Amino acid sequence: MDRKGSQGLNRPTDLPPSLSGIMSYMLGLVAGSPRMMRNLAFCLLLLPAPAVEAASGCPTDAFLDISKFAGAGEGHPAPRLEVKCEDDALVIRSNAIPHYQFVPITPNPLVPLERDYRLPLRPKLAAEPGPLPLLGPSGVAINGIPLFGPNEGPAPYPGYGDPIYNDIMDDCMGHTARQYHYHALVEACLEAGSRKGGPSPILAFAADGFPVYGPFGCGDADCSEVIEFKSGWDRVADPRHDAWDAYRFTTKEGAAYLDRCNGHSRDDHGGAYHYHATAAWPYIMGCYSGTPLPGFERPEDRQFTQRGPRRDPAPLEPRPTDEQVARAATELGIPVERLAQALRLTDGRVAPMNYAASARALGVEHRALSEALGVPMPNRGRRGPPRGPRSGRPRPR
Repeated sequence: MDRKGSQGLNRPTDLPPSLSGIMSYMLGLVAGSPRMMRNLAFCLLLLPAPAVEAASGCPTDAFLDISKFAGAGEGHPAPRLEVKCEDDALVIRSNAIPHYQFVPITPNPLVPLERDYRLPLRPKLAAEPGPLPLLGPSGVAINGIPLFGPNEGPAPYPGYGDPIYNDIMDDCMGHTARQYHYHALVEACLEAGSRKGGPSPILAFAADGFPVYGPFGCGDADCSEVIEFKSGWDRVADPRHDAWDAYRFTTKEGAAYLDRCNGHSRDDHGGAYHYHATAAWPYIMGCYSGTPLPGFERPEDRQFTQRGPRRDPAPLEPRPTDEQVARAATELGIPVERLAQALRLTDGRVAPMNYAASARALGVEHRALSEALGVPMPNRGRRGPPRGPRSGRPRPR
């Protein structure tokens, strides 16, 4: 792992106590000799500088040294992870191969996918939360595996369900599509130096730069109690498909409950904003509280599989304006409020757009809705009829 980013020392007081004492003594000896002073300065340049990554703000130590682990198993490439800081970005380079034994769950093979992720090094809260991508990475775990949002892709039809509820994840809450990725986080799988009964460590970083801790943290500034943080989302419908329509967020009282995005700014980390992985939906994040750097989302990230004939990436469906919604409601003969609700635009919701799911909720054709909104849908071929779960019955909740 690349752990570059240490800064040079500027003053004698920056040195460890032993070196600081030696330097003070030698300065006393050579204070009257310019030549000896020059020689001393040259010798000091040869001394190894102690690491000060924490002071530099580059969180490379939060990531695993995956070279110490066995990898995904025989026949699979070795995992690769490099982390460094460049300017104002945390740069994570990974091939999306897990550092532990791979267990196939989906029909998609485990293949390396080289990718650079650039995250804000000094994240800031946005004026308003933003939606996660419907498909593709929304962050990176400390072993270099990308995080995906709390929904599946479009297959099997009708798709976009809760992958945890549908029981299509391995024991570490990962599986393969275009690449291996997580929909939830298991602290034990990341071997992040957890202490039994103590607060959870950092398990990942979101695309907006904020850290994602495990589910446990301090209940107050003195850490007199360690509590499990909880999601504020409730299940209101069947999450086997269209998961974003199956859960609703409500603000709940109590220090254990998190905000809509599954984060907070409480006392457990000095008031600095961060997310927590939770046992319940949305499992990692429910939205972005900050802002990802431009270019984090890429069209190829929406290519949800590497199997079968190559398809164009799923289109990025924009959030429609009030004027588009009003015009589409008139064209479709649907009340504006009903259309806005189906599009996930009401009740303060911050969800990714999914016109296919909205069309199902309205009982209209996907293409008709897209064209009424002024966003023509590309021809991506027909989906098959609904099929039953591929991997057994859903987990009861």
